[in-house]
Order: sequence, then structure tokens, then C-alpha cells
Amino acid sequence: MIENKYRYIKILKAHFNFLFENKYDVLKFVIYVCFFSYLLFTWQKTYSPDGEAILNSAWEQTSIEENNPMNDTTFTLGKKIQKKPVLTLDLNPDLAKVDDTLLKAIKFNVESKIFKDKVTPLDLTIDTTRIDPRWRVTWNKLMLSWKIKDLSESMKVLVHELGHLVDLHYLPNLWDYDPSENFYNISWLSYNVKKKWSKMQDFLSGYALTNKYEDFAESFTFFIFHNEEFKSRAAKNIMIARKYNFFKKYVFINTEFSSTSFEKLQVSYYNWDSTKIPVNLKKYLYYIR
Repeated sequence: MIENKYRYIKILKAHFNFLFENKYDVLKFVIYVCFFSYLLFTWQKTYSPDGEAILNSAWEQTSIEENNPMNDTTFTLGKKIQKKPVLTLDLNPDLAKVDDTLLKAIKFNVESKIFKDKVTPLDLTIDTTRIDPRWRVTWNKLMLSWKIKDLSESMKVLVHELGHLVDLHYLPNLWDYDPSENFYNISWLSYNVKKKWSKMQDFLSGYALTNKYEDFAESFTFFIFHNEEFKSRAAKNIMIARKYNFFKKYVFINTEFSSTSFEKLQVSYYNWDSTKIPVNLKKYLYYIR
């Protein structure tokens, strides 16, 4: 046992003597090993998938910087952003002649401070061949019949259709949820199924009984043109009051249309179509200016 121990010590001593006598050669060997290990590591890193991604990213970044004309020494004008017009007005057919008074009234209404943010941009086509229905609305595109002879009715039909745009587009985009559901739930179970306790007196016109969307648009029109009458009925009917308060809370702000009245004659208690009630158009346009 002791002999083996001395033998190991003797062997180790011989190795140390060899290393000491050849220390410069050993040092060079260590340096070479480290250098070639570094080269091998670099090569593996470069040609691995991750390495290629890093190099590609760096190359793309350099290319972007070299090709980017917007630096401290150069300046170029960017492309002008083309904003869609507030109102695009077309005629069908193209060469149709339409009363200029109506065109001005429509433009004034749509671009007014009350409606502009709610219904624009708007594509409107006045169709001189359309008789019935008097209107058609698809997204933000509205078609209006020129066969409506009365200017007051034309404007109210327009506002009625703008009510649909407010209902289906403006309100859902303005809030994190669709507040129109709060209006529908007053009288409706579904699209055209009313709640069992709903009465005719809970609606502002016969046409409002058709479905929940027409109820919204008719109430919208009534709030604008016959606000005082709307408010008067709300004092006597809780369902009408809820509808009135809905528009006051979600659609019109800063007491817009509050207690206004634009009808020429007293509004009868029952009307099939609120757009048929004549209004003082000049007074209305002056108010929304």
C-alpha cells in the first residue's frame, strides 16, 4: 500500500517536472485550444437558426437606416392625407335637375354642429326616379326620393334616416357597448316583437310600432322636431319618458333641442308617420346652424 502511494507521488512529480521544463510549449498549447474553441463557438452561433435570425434582423435594421431618407440632412414632404368629404352628394340619374333649395338645406343639416359628428362622412344620393320607399339606407349610404314634393317632409325623411345611422353606427362606435339596446328594451323583446304590456300610447307614431329600429328613428325625429310635445307626453307616460331620457342622455348634449317646437300646427295625438307633420323649416335650420 505504501509502495503504491510512493509510486503515484513519483509519477506526479515526473509530470510536474515535464510541464515545468516545457512550460512555454504548454502555454502555447492552452492558447491554441482556447482560440480554436472560440472559433468553433462563433461558427456554431452564426449558422444556428437563432444566429441567422439575429444577423438578418441586424442586416434589415442597417438597410432601413441606410435607405431612410428622413435623417438630419434631408427633408421630404410626405404624402398628403386625403380625408373623405363630410358629405358626398350624387344625383340619379346624373343629369337630373333638383331644387337647389333642397340641396342647400340638406348640406346645411348634415354639416351642422349637431349632426356633423354623428352622421358623417355621409354618401347621399337623390333619386329622381324613386317613389316608394322614399328612402333607403345602407351603412353610411343614404338614398332619398326626389318625388317628395314637400320640402318639410323631405327634410324630416332625411332626419329620420339619419336617426338610423345614429342608432346603428354612431352609438356603437362611441361607447364600449351598444347603448341602443337600452332603448330597445323599453318596448321590445326582439326585432319586431313587442313586450306584452306595451300599448299604442307607448309609441310616438303608428310607424314606430313596426319594429325596434323604426321606433328608434321615429322617436329620434320626434325629439328633434317636436321636443316640447315629446316632453309633454313623457310627463304622462313612463315608457315615453324613458325614451325621451334615452336621447337626452346618449345622443343629444348640452340641452340640444330641449323644449323646442318646430311644427306649424298642433301635433295630433296619433300620427302614422311623424315625417308627415309639417314643420317650419326656416326656424329649424336657423336653430341647428
